[in-house]
Amino acid sequence: MEPVFAPGVPDGVRRLYERRPELFVAADAPRPRRETSWSAAPGSTFGSLLVWIGVCVGGWILALIVMAATLPTAVAGWISVVLAGIAVVATGGIVVKTMAEDRGHKAVRVQHGKYLLPEDFDDVAGRLLGRAQRAVKTVLEATVTRRGLLDDVKNELVLPEQLWDIAQVLREQTVLRARQQDVARGMATAELDAVLGPQRRALALSVDAIRRKVDLLDRYADRVRSADAALRAEAALGDGDRYIELLARTEPAGDTSVVEGFADEANALKDTLTRSINAARDAGKTLALPD
Repeated sequence: MEPVFAPGVPDGVRRLYERRPELFVAADAPRPRRETSWSAAPGSTFGSLLVWIGVCVGGWILALIVMAATLPTAVAGWISVVLAGIAVVATGGIVVKTMAEDRGHKAVRVQHGKYLLPEDFDDVAGRLLGRAQRAVKTVLEATVTRRGLLDDVKNELVLPEQLWDIAQVLREQTVLRARQQDVARGMATAELDAVLGPQRRALALSVDAIRRKVDLLDRYADRVRSADAALRAEAALGDGDRYIELLARTEPAGDTSVVEGFADEANALKDTLTRSINAARDAGKTLALPD
């Protein structure tokens, strides 16, 4: 199972998770605070800054002594001023950098609440979400999708929205399931059963509804896989002329029934491909978002 991002989250944040997953925090954790070098490690940052200033001052003094001994006074004075200016600008840049927020931390802080991590789901919710993610990935990476044969379904818009909606509901189910388990610990009473009974039934209805949505996604992915298989078969059939030539060169008086069947197979495959594409479109339209 992979993390789920809201449709509007930039691709850069999604790639950031692949490189630095430790920056991302679970949904029930508070929003991360603005973090700079000063706020994260003030002592270390201050010490490093002092060391840098010491190096700059010491280096400038040493350079001044060397130049005073080897260069005319006026030239040494101008060079010392230039070196001092470079050191001041560099020090200012370092100070600004220590006060700036790391881009990764900022992205996670700004987008908090717009992503859900694997640890935000329990086993039941995680299995359903995993199925939904695999189905969506199958559809979006399919050849028929990349070639635009399913454009009227608007997969790139509908499926991420559907996946995010499913993930949000599964997250809420996870939270409520955990709360029910906490409340049910200890002695069972009639009053407790009276409260938990309707809540458990409501949760079960919600789980069933999400399972039906995931089943629809699975069914759509199956239809898309079938259409992809038919498309690959059509591409393979394009090599028919080469096989005809091969038989003509090696078996001039041989059995021609296989060659004669290529045309019939081509027509049958076109019908199969058309039916597969239409079936995939029909399955995808059941997932379409309301206008």
